[in-house]
Amino acid sequence: MWGLLKILTIALDIVAIADVLSRHRDWGTRLVLIIMILAVPIIGAGLYLLVFRPRE
Repeated sequence: MWGLLKILTIALDIVAIADVLSRHRDWGTRLVLIIMILAVPIIGAGLYLLVFRPRE
């Protein structure tokens, strides 16, 4: 059970970080967002994907 949660958390982090790096933002903003994602894995990635990700 915990192994699956860890794999899902890592996958969510990778998706969020890849999205941060693919967007046109300055490097300071990118760095802050990546630190937020890595510091608080589930909440940071979820918060980025729900709030900070630009709507298309």
